[in-house]
Amino acid sequence: MAERQFDMKEALRYGIHAEIESKEFYRVWAESVEEDYLKRELMELSDWESEHEATLASLYEKLYGERYVVDPTVVVAPELKVQTKDFGDTTSLLRIAQAAYLSEMRAMEFYERLEKESSGEAAVMFGKIKDMEKEHMDITKKRYLKIREDVVGFRAF
Repeated sequence: MAERQFDMKEALRYGIHAEIESKEFYRVWAESVEEDYLKRELMELSDWESEHEATLASLYEKLYGERYVVDPTVVVAPELKVQTKDFGDTTSLLRIAQAAYLSEMRAMEFYERLEKESSGEAAVMFGKIKDMEKEHMDITKKRYLKIREDVVGFRAF
């Protein structure tokens, strides 16, 4: 089977939607927690995703001479489509934290591929976003481990 040819326009469309979904996910999670430090941490992640969205939309407009129009029917990361009621349950929070980590890992891998497939200014931008997604991955892993520790009562590693 032939490998599919890289399409920058489709990659940017996908990336913009992924950032929108992640931004909303962290915003909703932040609204559901009571701890101020966690609320701030999650809102910071949401803000970072919003910055990524704006950066990608700006590149899209620069490359294609048109503003990107969001398609509300596109679902990039179904694992981030959790029910609001799940945010109140500790074991559900563990699943949510796991989904956030996996989503950030996929985002890092996505931008790593875009960095390799592009050149010049675009490659530099994708490299920076990749590095930021790696930071998000580390933050979400730390959050997952903390919630896991709370659920099982001890830290296994």
